[in-house]
Amino acid sequence: MILYHGSNVDIESIDLSHSSVGKDFGCGFYLTASKEQAERMGRRRARLYGGEMVVTSFEFNEDAAREAGLNIKVFESYSKEWADFILANRKNDTRTQIHDFDIVHGPIAN
Repeated sequence: MILYHGSNVDIESIDLSHSSVGKDFGCGFYLTASKEQAERMGRRRARLYGGEMVVTSFEFNEDAAREAGLNIKVFESYSKEWADFILANRKNDTRTQIHDFDIVHGPIAN
């Protein structure tokens, strides 16, 4: 599967020290399966911080990630568990994760 990251800089390697706190799934590197969504985020970051919109693509194999021992949490749809998870992460104003997942994916909140 191809995933996309929209930014105002080219991403050559993932550096979590640039991650923001208080995000829906915690402090991390966010990707989307929607190229259009990544483009919107890239345009937004360029507008806010300068530069040009850049979309970087990554190939991701969930089965290989699981086989490598990564702990993956999947939210298939909106649910109370998903909402509680989002709220707890948004309230966390530290770089210390409140969960032990390496990868989290699911619907985004507005």
